[in-house]
Amino acid sequence: MTVFEFVFSLYSLLFGLALAQVFAGFGNTLQERHKIKVGWLTPLLGLFVILDLISFWEIAWQLKDMFERPALLVLNVGVFLAGIYYLAARLVFPRDFVEWPDFDVYYFKHKQWVFGGILLCNSVAVVVLTALGKRFVRLPLGFANDLTLFALLIALLIVRNKRANVVLLLLLLTKDLVVPVFGFLRIGLHSQLF
Repeated sequence: MTVFEFVFSLYSLLFGLALAQVFAGFGNTLQERHKIKVGWLTPLLGLFVILDLISFWEIAWQLKDMFERPALLVLNVGVFLAGIYYLAARLVFPRDFVEWPDFDVYYFKHKQWVFGGILLCNSVAVVVLTALGKRFVRLPLGFANDLTLFALLIALLIVRNKRANVVLLLLLLTKDLVVPVFGFLRIGLHSQLF
């Protein structure tokens, strides 16, 4: 087993548990849908968290070259970030549907924790990838992706309007679906910004 495989298995376990939390939330919601008012906000947030977790897994893969030995700092930072993602994923859906029969109310009560945690994790990832000289963050597509992500997350932290939150979440989902297609088609991968 390589050092990367050793470290990545720990992160994968935590990211897998985070994904399981979101999927369990969707499953529980489907089972209880006749008793609750689901709305659009929480399901859209759940979809975004799934896509963002997948992208963070890809970020971890980009770091595979830096593992010569399992440095305690790398392990601690990785577990801390994966833990934040797990907590954010855990907060997407309410655990008690009796206490939270309206998911929109739950969303507005907990969205700062979810978006704040995701913003923190992605900020650390961009700083690390930039410091390591990873090429994608310096390309037009990578720069536009990061700029759009941070702008939308900050807007979601601030905006209190329900319709505006739906629009912002749809924009996040669109970005998370379009950027991989652009990358696959090699659009925005031809020049470096710095």
